[in-house]
Amino acid sequence: MRGITLALVLGGLLAIGFADTAYSAPRSKLIEFWDDREESSSLKMDYSAWNELLAKYLVLAESPDINRFDYDAMTDGDRARLASFISYMESTEPRQMNSLEQKAYWLNLFNACLIKYLIEAEPKRSVRELGGRLWRRDMAYISMQDVSLDNIEHGILRPIFNDPRVHFSLVAGTIGSGELSPIAFTADNVEQLLEENTHKFINHPRGVKIEGNKIIVSQIFRWYRADFGGNTQGVREFILRYLDEEKKAAFENIKSLDYEYSWQLNKVLEKTSSEQDASSTEDSEPSSNTSQPRGPRRNR
Repeated sequence: MRGITLALVLGGLLAIGFADTAYSAPRSKLIEFWDDREESSSLKMDYSAWNELLAKYLVLAESPDINRFDYDAMTDGDRARLASFISYMESTEPRQMNSLEQKAYWLNLFNACLIKYLIEAEPKRSVRELGGRLWRRDMAYISMQDVSLDNIEHGILRPIFNDPRVHFSLVAGTIGSGELSPIAFTADNVEQLLEENTHKFINHPRGVKIEGNKIIVSQIFRWYRADFGGNTQGVREFILRYLDEEKKAAFENIKSLDYEYSWQLNKVLEKTSSEQDASSTEDSEPSSNTSQPRGPRRNR
């Protein structure tokens, strides 16, 4: 059992708010090579290895904390298993899958590659320590094509599936990003998990926070506004689809939105009280490149 205090969690969620102004996130630009599928295909992936690693290293928690990954605890043997799992995914031709199998494939590949890289790179507090190379470097080699995290998110998932819910299931390695699911995405569960993850994110303080007459929402809604209708009204309408009923009245009565994001690493933390007091949250200025009362529990 790992001790993570409420003060640390809330501290990690603090960030500098931004006015509701335009910002150009990485554009959704189709990589035509990947825009192919076989809807009649019965090809399915075996995600048992990924599920076993999640069960071993993902630490589940209740709001206001989020699920955290125990990067430091992964053994050399399990690092090899993770690399082998990614190699297995690389050996499969995703264009021979149907749409749902493809969507699950790319979501799992993104998250697995990110986890593998963060284990190797060993950032201490934030993925921003790694700079833009995290998103741009080649993470996989599939069908004789180099693939980066930017390729998966902005060249495949966003333009092909046109589903803004993916933003809340892609794990950027931060407290402010989507939360790592305790089970792999599959063709059978991907729509349900996307729906659940979106609802959970929006009803978490890092997604939507109501403070008196002020509403603070995740920078994700600002950076990727084009995916949410292209304007503040589209963002509001999307949020209202998932916001719990008891929060809707306050949300509907406030017209302007502020934005924040925590770049703190979503790792399992062990800190002393003095370290907690000394810790500071990085500002929420986005990179030009481009998610407890009883404590956490292992995903068993």
